[in-house]
Amino acid sequence: MNRLWRSAVTRSGHVSATTLMVCLTSAVAIGVPRDGHAQGYRVVKGLSFSQADPSLTLDLYLPKATSAQPCVIVIQGGGFRPQNGQRFRPIAEHLASRGFCSALISYRGRPQHHFRETLADVKDSVRFVRRNGAKYGIDPDRIGAVGRSAGGTLAALLAVTSDAEDDESRIQAAVGLAGVYDFVSRFSDADQLELQPDYRKKIESNGEWIGAAFSPSQADWREASPIAHVDSEDPPILFCHSKNDSTVPWIQSAEMHRAMRQAGVSSELKIFETGGHRVAPEGKLPLETMTDFFKRRL
Repeated sequence: MNRLWRSAVTRSGHVSATTLMVCLTSAVAIGVPRDGHAQGYRVVKGLSFSQADPSLTLDLYLPKATSAQPCVIVIQGGGFRPQNGQRFRPIAEHLASRGFCSALISYRGRPQHHFRETLADVKDSVRFVRRNGAKYGIDPDRIGAVGRSAGGTLAALLAVTSDAEDDESRIQAAVGLAGVYDFVSRFSDADQLELQPDYRKKIESNGEWIGAAFSPSQADWREASPIAHVDSEDPPILFCHSKNDSTVPWIQSAEMHRAMRQAGVSSELKIFETGGHRVAPEGKLPLETMTDFFKRRL
């Protein structure tokens, strides 16, 4: 864990919408619950969790329950660009159908905003959920996070950069799907370069988010890497990756898992032979693997 993150965790700013994976069937008023149909949950959309202009918002997916339930922050990937979260709605819906509250969040990103600001947005979403949990039937002591690709990186950063003086943004478990956990080794290790045909483009885009040109000795590239912050107080993380991922090498998940185990932290690793960068063997995300992990850890 690293205290410098606290200097960035309350700043907010503009986020732009990305293409939706699924079409929304109707406009929903801000803050108004939307029916979850037969799945047994309701949706509260457009809750502002920052002071940005326009505000960063999140959507809550809330299962029908008689007691407070754990909540999972769902972090969409997208090359570290600004995201509105809506492409990951199926993950939030799946979690809600399995009895978990979930928060589908927006955040800032490159080129206007760098990694500290993006992480600040994600941490602000956790604070909002924790502070308002009682209103929505959320247990504030059981909050997790899941993300894929850039979202997996952010879920891991969220898990390993909290400390005792920033308890409101602390989470209790995380799942990273095909995330980058060591930006330095990604572009300096020969085995990983061989697995990334377009690694030169990735160096440029990652550098735009980090805010500096790549160098193995450049401090911000290390600081943006979750692996640099692992210590014995971190919560458990499940890492999932596909061996045939040509965007982010599966070695990233293996190295992060190893670092956590060496630090004495509970970590789980699931490597699929196929599935590509979507981590979708046989065309399906490992949603039940994720759900089982959260059932055990939250």
